[in-house]
Amino acid sequence: MALLVCAMVAEDAAAQSAPSSSEEVLVTARRREERLQDVPASVAVITASTLENASVTNLTELSRLVPNFSFENYYRAGIPYVSLRGISTAQGGEAPVAILVDGVQTPSLEFVNQDLLDIASVEVLRGPQGALYGRGAIAGAMLINTTRPTNNFSNDLLLSYGRGETARFVDTVSGPIIADRVWAKLTLAARYTGGLIYDSGLKRDADWSRQRSFHAEIDVAVSDATRVEFRAGVVGGVDGGSFLAQVPDGKISDFSIRPSRNLNTTDTRELQAYSVKIDHVTNFGTFTSISQYAHSLSDVLGDADWSTAPVAVQRNNITVRAVNQDLRYSSPTDQRVQWQIGAFFQHRKVMNFLDVFGQAGGPLAGVKLAGGNQDSHSTAYAVYGQTNIDLGSGFKFTGALRYDVDDRYDNDRQVRGSAISTSFNALQPQGTLAYQFAPDINAYVTIGRGFRSGGFNGYGDSLALGIPRTYPKETSTNYEAGLKTQFLDRKVTVNLSAFHTDYENEQFYFVSTAPIARNIVSIKSVTIDGGELEASWRPMQGLTFGLGIGVNDTNIDDFNGTALFRGNRAPNVYGYSGNVSVEYRTTLFEKFEGLARLDYQRNGPIHYDPTNIYGFGPTAYLNARFAVQRGGWSVALWGKNLTNTHAPTVFSPGAFAPGLNGRIDNQPISTGVELSWHF
Repeated sequence: MALLVCAMVAEDAAAQSAPSSSEEVLVTARRREERLQDVPASVAVITASTLENASVTNLTELSRLVPNFSFENYYRAGIPYVSLRGISTAQGGEAPVAILVDGVQTPSLEFVNQDLLDIASVEVLRGPQGALYGRGAIAGAMLINTTRPTNNFSNDLLLSYGRGETARFVDTVSGPIIADRVWAKLTLAARYTGGLIYDSGLKRDADWSRQRSFHAEIDVAVSDATRVEFRAGVVGGVDGGSFLAQVPDGKISDFSIRPSRNLNTTDTRELQAYSVKIDHVTNFGTFTSISQYAHSLSDVLGDADWSTAPVAVQRNNITVRAVNQDLRYSSPTDQRVQWQIGAFFQHRKVMNFLDVFGQAGGPLAGVKLAGGNQDSHSTAYAVYGQTNIDLGSGFKFTGALRYDVDDRYDNDRQVRGSAISTSFNALQPQGTLAYQFAPDINAYVTIGRGFRSGGFNGYGDSLALGIPRTYPKETSTNYEAGLKTQFLDRKVTVNLSAFHTDYENEQFYFVSTAPIARNIVSIKSVTIDGGELEASWRPMQGLTFGLGIGVNDTNIDDFNGTALFRGNRAPNVYGYSGNVSVEYRTTLFEKFEGLARLDYQRNGPIHYDPTNIYGFGPTAYLNARFAVQRGGWSVALWGKNLTNTHAPTVFSPGAFAPGLNGRIDNQPISTGVELSWHF
């Protein structure tokens, strides 16, 4: 088992702006409110103050603060690349983490890639969480918590402008409708950017974006025992998409090679999500019901050959509709044995229409080159339970068990006889034994199992290469030990965790150009050793240092039943990731406060395919923020990627032809100014 190194303690990021060392960070990672240091798991928490002070506006930027976690934009906004503890997303597959917003599970990645608005905290649980959060939590879970309306009226307004003509507007109004009975919150937001990644064919920036958001919440205390929360969110806009650069072998580090297309590609998106949460407290426990309806639409239109030649045009329309229902009953928290039981249901339908045809004025004008009309269904249901037992003498035991079934169906409506269906299921147990050596020294060991559903390759793609139409479910079995400590009046926090994961049937996405096909195949067996050491230090009032590194030592044990690629690194995983931060807050002069924060981030080497021929890194970035505050307003200057580091966010070997690869670059240096008011 690999020994851990260092990682920024995200929980203490909250304390970076806290004047008192006695303040605590509370989390709901185990669906109960607990002190973070008492949770026997590797959990990172990024609070609202850290999001603001580190100039974090989206999940890509947030992932830089969480060791062993990465979140990158991909071909289009609805299919981001997510990796946690060495387990990653395959294009067309599921995320390796369960993602919940205010306790409501997002039904697919289509709904995830949005701006972070009105956030109270983000909790990232590392290690399989399938016993509690179900299929998809094979690597962990991410809980996004927004602020709650209260009896205090408030209005938070933010305006920002930066390089690339990037402008943001956010306004959140919150307060009582009927004091102590009905509360409401409304958030309106808009973002515009002209882009920062230049397309030499179009003679303009490719990563332009226009987005608008509307989020509303109404909370009702029906009685002293019953509370109902209504939430609605609508996000819409259009982005520049699919700006792949064509990079020859041996040129992965040549960033003078830019996207070069003759047609602009647009991705028009609309996301809608509506949910109702009911909590009813009885003498014997709390009943909770969470219901959700979600709908997304993504319509991609533009260049399909990624060159300046008039060859091909694509139209890709993806629609997702989903219904979730989660029911659970939890015991009171003031007893020695606590328990929770529940049931979950989700039905999801995905329509994926693709049409690739010859571009007008080109040699293939009007000719249909490729296409499909995939009709996919998923019906998932689960039962689960968890118990926490205080064994006495400092020992506590947590046991959890969940059984998931995911019935899937796929049919290409353009191909008669292509319908296929199967069922994926798994029993996901987890057991944790914790011991408290002292009030601020806790240790734990845990064993847990997670799974991610398999799926189907496209009928034509599968036929072209002779690849199996169905790819199997993934499973992970994780063995972990951890230590959580605080000392010097809680001014110093040091948290460690080390893990070993047996990972079966890793889903790997690849592209073939001869013949043209896109498929997911399985890597039979991978082992992952690594961990996190999380530390922070507050030597004086207003000054906080954070340090951290996460390690992922991946090893392909069995690729396909032969010795092929044995001993190679698993694809699309950084060998390590780290962050060093310093934040200082002080009084400048009467009624004015100053804030300065620096974040140095570093990612280790990464390989993009099982051959390990294609790789990159390590890379380093520097971000900064300087702010002046008085009363409820502040003015800040921010800078991101001040080192102007160039790196691939996505690299697809052989995407265009053997030896000709696809690459999406990260954004270069950006700077700007931000104004905010709180009243």
